[in-house]
Amino acid sequence: MFNLIFEGAQAYNQVGFFLGAVICLGIGGLILGDAFYWRVHAVRASGTIAGVIANNGLYVPVYRYVSPDGQTHLAKSNTGTGSIRGKETGRAVNLLISPHNPAEACDANNYIFDIIGVVMLAPGFVLGYIALTAYPITKMTWIMAAAMILYLAERAYRIIIPRGQRVSISDWRKQLHLDQPIDPAQVKPIESFASTPEARQAQQKQQQAYKKYVPIVAAFAVILISVGVFQSYKISRLQATGLRAEGIVTRLKGEWSSGSSRSTYMYHAVVRFRTDKNVSVEFKDNFGSNPPTHQPGDKVTVLYLSENPQHEAMIDRGFLLNWTIPGIIFLFAAFLVMLALGMRRSAKLQPA
Repeated sequence: MFNLIFEGAQAYNQVGFFLGAVICLGIGGLILGDAFYWRVHAVRASGTIAGVIANNGLYVPVYRYVSPDGQTHLAKSNTGTGSIRGKETGRAVNLLISPHNPAEACDANNYIFDIIGVVMLAPGFVLGYIALTAYPITKMTWIMAAAMILYLAERAYRIIIPRGQRVSISDWRKQLHLDQPIDPAQVKPIESFASTPEARQAQQKQQQAYKKYVPIVAAFAVILISVGVFQSYKISRLQATGLRAEGIVTRLKGEWSSGSSRSTYMYHAVVRFRTDKNVSVEFKDNFGSNPPTHQPGDKVTVLYLSENPQHEAMIDRGFLLNWTIPGIIFLFAAFLVMLALGMRRSAKLQPA
């Protein structure tokens, strides 16, 4: 009975990792694919910012450009932000013009969607690799996968709009005013918004917030980088000079792992193996999970340093999975560094 419960919990985690991978890869692939489509099929042109269209606190740039046939057009950006930075009237911009709508464009030097797509793909690959390698694929995996698919299909069926009530793509675009011609009366210089007392007050508050939070974000980035460097140093030493031996999981050790908002009970495998000097060594693996990924009696490959096998040893899960934790740490650290730099730049460019 216990084995059945354990296998079910393990399969539930495995399928959950796999579904998470599918979601991340799907969203990241769509975002990156759309950005790639724009860069391949869009018409490139040089233009200037004619003004912005204000909508509920968002400023959508409107560009003026000359098409290859010599005609002057107005094109609305496909994105808008609440910041006035970079939207100065008359500013020269390299544009990507929609191949299907000459009134829709984007900044060719804006790579935000490319970055978002890559950031979404990275955890997708990691989750997929964990699902396929950290857990064994058993009959319970297929049973749990079928159960989850049936559940998701039932949920999806409940929210599907009947065919007669569905909105066509053209009607949907009309509802969102995507194909509506640009009204020149709505296009106003960003300076007209920036000069109002309300805008100046909002900019000052935003500047103060940036100055307050930049050191905090930078401190977290430094901590993550330090932890990532330490973990990378340990793993690189083990893989460069370490030895491998066959070990066996003798027992599981449960520990409370504190998170940001709660504590989780994690199971760590305790492994016994013999070194190249025929010395029996037992160690607790640093990686913990709930449910556990190993059971007493499981045979594993141990990677250890001959001079200090008691404290410098780990279960060898393969090159990619060994570097998963440092990779995730560095990914979050890079995001925090980019966030801190962007906030610092915005604080400097905004008038006080």
